[in-house]
Amino acid sequence: MQDYFNLRFILIFIFIGVISTAISGLLFSSQLGFLDWIGGLFSAMTPLRFFGITVAILAAAGVSYTAARIGTDPTALGLVPVGSGYTYGRRLSTDPATGETKLQLRTADDALNDLESMVGLGPVKSEINKLLASLEIERRRREQKLSVSTTSRHMVFTGPPGVGKTVVARAIGDIYRSLGVLRKGHLIEADRSQLVGGYVGQTAMKTLDICRSALDGVLFIDEAYSLSAGEWKGDFGREAIEALLKYMEDHRDRLIVIVAGYPGEMHRFIASNPGLASRFTKTIDFPPYQAVELCEIFRFMATEQQYLLPFGFEQTLVPWIEAQRRDPQWGNARAMRTLLEKVREAHAVRTSGDPEANVAEFDARDIEDAIRDS
Repeated sequence: MQDYFNLRFILIFIFIGVISTAISGLLFSSQLGFLDWIGGLFSAMTPLRFFGITVAILAAAGVSYTAARIGTDPTALGLVPVGSGYTYGRRLSTDPATGETKLQLRTADDALNDLESMVGLGPVKSEINKLLASLEIERRRREQKLSVSTTSRHMVFTGPPGVGKTVVARAIGDIYRSLGVLRKGHLIEADRSQLVGGYVGQTAMKTLDICRSALDGVLFIDEAYSLSAGEWKGDFGREAIEALLKYMEDHRDRLIVIVAGYPGEMHRFIASNPGLASRFTKTIDFPPYQAVELCEIFRFMATEQQYLLPFGFEQTLVPWIEAQRRDPQWGNARAMRTLLEKVREAHAVRTSGDPEANVAEFDARDIEDAIRDS
């Protein structure tokens, strides 16, 4: 797929162009032989004619390169064939008891591979499977000239911080783009500060600007419940909601909005406006990670950064995780990333003065020191 970087294609194209030019010249000057025609071409060569021939060859090379890029990698130029990069019928395999996943032996696109590799989140993956099934049935009904009912694709993600809501939202955009539901499928993240202004009239403008930037993609609004939390006169959160709802209605086929936050607050947010309840009909709940899952995430992050963890590190990590999980603001996978940074710092302090120390392997003391400092 990357052969368009090879010059052979362009050289062949230029060679064919030269031969075609020679044949054309012979057809229009049949009284001359091939060698006489070539000799006459060079004997009558002028700087202007040489410049024109050079420009024509470079233009031919440019056209051939562009054609090769479009033919082999249309996504690089924003062109995505409908259905590309997705194997119809693929599902995320999950074990309902443990939430563990395994890769099915089928061709798959990168977005589903990323979701498949995520630790846990069995209920979330099951909901993604339902979305895929619905999209496939819609495609088959269109192929059979059957009617397809309009459905709301906007969603509510509920769950604590650090459980992969943004990652899943980005994957959904990629899936919808590859299936032709969205033209771009890009993800725009926003929160209250980017939607709500400080004076009358500013909020609607800020909200519309964010919506326009997300057009043909996914708008992800984190802690969306904060838009309806203010009851005082100077709060313009509800103005942002009204502007958002109008834009969603005017561009219902070109924008998917995903609102996210804690379960209780999000339920109250959706119930605060009839327009929200009628448009956000799909809710996906992200459960908090268990301690074993967080240890696996910690291991994955360390491996990704080319660090080795000590044998039995879970015995040190699990009690700390269980204690921290009681905090409502616990960051789940985000907290594990922060802890890994502290472990790296402790490891650097321990090994920096020893030239023979293993700089690619953590020690149990590094984890203990990081936990003590957290």
